[in-house]
Amino acid sequence: MPDLLAPGQGSTMTRRRPDSTDRKDIAAALQAARAIGALDIGQGAVAIGGRVVALEGAEGTDEMLGRVAQLRSAGRLKTPGGVLVKCAKPGQEERADLPAIGLRTVENAHAAGLSGIAVEAGRSLILGYGDVLAASDRLGIFVSTFASETGA
Repeated sequence: MPDLLAPGQGSTMTRRRPDSTDRKDIAAALQAARAIGALDIGQGAVAIGGRVVALEGAEGTDEMLGRVAQLRSAGRLKTPGGVLVKCAKPGQEERADLPAIGLRTVENAHAAGLSGIAVEAGRSLILGYGDVLAASDRLGIFVSTFASETGA
């Protein structure tokens, strides 16, 4: 389903673009997501202020974002912003179980106080592409891509 795949490397599909702080968060969360992917645990991580604050486990992305929202509302996360990163696991079978984001992901990222979402270009699905981008623009968060390890 190539029409569902996230577009080319380094694309930002929303009005808001990642700034230098967001790029540091993307790098930190990407390193963590690839590490847990190598252990076959999950495909996502959240970094805030250059520090990883949540890793995706069997509960999935929505629950992970819910934990971040709870931490923020409890005052445990004082730094504003942050980024959700989703990427394929190393050696990921690309015909099934690719990382995906959709409208609910955008809404939950916003509820968690994040600045944006970054997904792996050509190896992540964006379900409801138009709705995802419209909601992201309405909520003021970015959706961008980064280069895959395979060069997609």
